[in-house]
Amino acid sequence: MNISVTKIEAARRQLNEAIRLWFFDGDPIAIHSLACSAHQIVHDINQRQGWRDLLYDSLIIKDEYRKEWAKKLKTPFNFLKHADNDPTGVLEFKTEMTELFIFYTLFGLELIGQKHDDIGGAFIIYLNFHRPELLTEKGKLEFYGKFSEETLEIGRSLSKEDFFNFYIKLKSR
Repeated sequence: MNISVTKIEAARRQLNEAIRLWFFDGDPIAIHSLACSAHQIVHDINQRQGWRDLLYDSLIIKDEYRKEWAKKLKTPFNFLKHADNDPTGVLEFKTEMTELFIFYTLFGLELIGQKHDDIGGAFIIYLNFHRPELLTEKGKLEFYGKFSEETLEIGRSLSKEDFFNFYIKLKSR
């Protein structure tokens, strides 16, 4: 079977699978690999269009440290996809990094004019419900102002899996 796919579509499909697996506590290595693959595509497209401020070229990192920063971020992904330089190596993998790759890939898609689909929307809302420390004060006011206190409480009480199923069911109506 042959299928045609654009770069954006490939990135979105990889990202959506990473998000689905993340919500259902799938394999963290598979999730990270998919999220990083999607991020690389979106990063490259953003860079060609003159945008910056995704993970590898974040404006909060000084220019003289950017290469080192990008190398550190890419190390786990490169380990997972290559064995040419280190066929017997071991990786101490920090799973928290995967959330950053997912989040910044969603942000990068926005920068190139791609609206969030329901799967991306579920991730962003879940993350905002459960990781309020990531938001600025302005972000908290904008985000939490859209929800009643009861809705926030319910959203925070649901497991990742239950939240995802509820959100997708709600959006499909």
